[in-house]
Amino acid sequence: MSTNKLTYPSNLQDTDEGHWVMFQSYPQLFAEATGAAQYNIVLPMGAQSLISTAEAIYGEQEGLSTIITEASRKAAVGIDEYVKSKGSLEGFIAAFAKSNFKGTGESVAEHIGADFLAKNDLLKKGLAGTNLAVNPKMSLMYQGPGKFRKFVFEFPMIAKNKGESNTIKEIVKDFRSSTLPGYKKFGVTGDHMPAGGGDERKKGAGTNFFTFPSTWDITFGHNRLGGESGTGSPFKIARSVCNSVIANYAAAGVPFFFHDGEPFEVKLTVSFTETVIITRDLVEKGY
Repeated sequence: MSTNKLTYPSNLQDTDEGHWVMFQSYPQLFAEATGAAQYNIVLPMGAQSLISTAEAIYGEQEGLSTIITEASRKAAVGIDEYVKSKGSLEGFIAAFAKSNFKGTGESVAEHIGADFLAKNDLLKKGLAGTNLAVNPKMSLMYQGPGKFRKFVFEFPMIAKNKGESNTIKEIVKDFRSSTLPGYKKFGVTGDHMPAGGGDERKKGAGTNFFTFPSTWDITFGHNRLGGESGTGSPFKIARSVCNSVIANYAAAGVPFFFHDGEPFEVKLTVSFTETVIITRDLVEKGY
């Protein structure tokens, strides 16, 4: 497991025009404080890195449009008066009927009648014979925020020398390692067991449990602003998990290798999902 910082290209943070993304992984420990970073990877900031989204989920509802708009306030006023007076059931009905759907051109009776017709197929067919159809009173009901934000990063990497080829190899290895679980063996020092075949993979109770993959902190940085991580970021990314790592060793359509067999060109694609739902409060804080 590498703990040193891996940077591609090697001079990324040396020039004033450098814009980069830093990935720092941490072991995912349940109900425990986060330990030291496992991996620290710095890569060029690409156009696809700078896409942020905000979503809201609305469900379509029938028969509620009038009630949840103008009429809701009026009905609430009448019902509130009934509750304060501690009246009877008849008083409750009268309070609701008194509200009338003013502003919508519809009375309570008309609303109830239309709702009844809408639920009866035979009556709806008869209504169609008079060239009429029941207004479904469609409306949108807010159901909550959208899904967790996802981020996809693409990094085309071409090694200029053997040293950069080794760096690219370690970067791919670290991303893959953080995305996958290990085996948990109880009563033995160390959490990881060999994952090979045959005698290399131990069989037994110790292989019945996986350790969780790592989590990641992702920050943007600009050299001209002092190179401090997070300075000048268009938005922040909350702690995330890595969903997938795709390493294409023939990105140019034809594989190229150094004399020792190390790849010359790699296109790395990594995708992440935040572990928290973004709310307006977090947006105010820069997320």
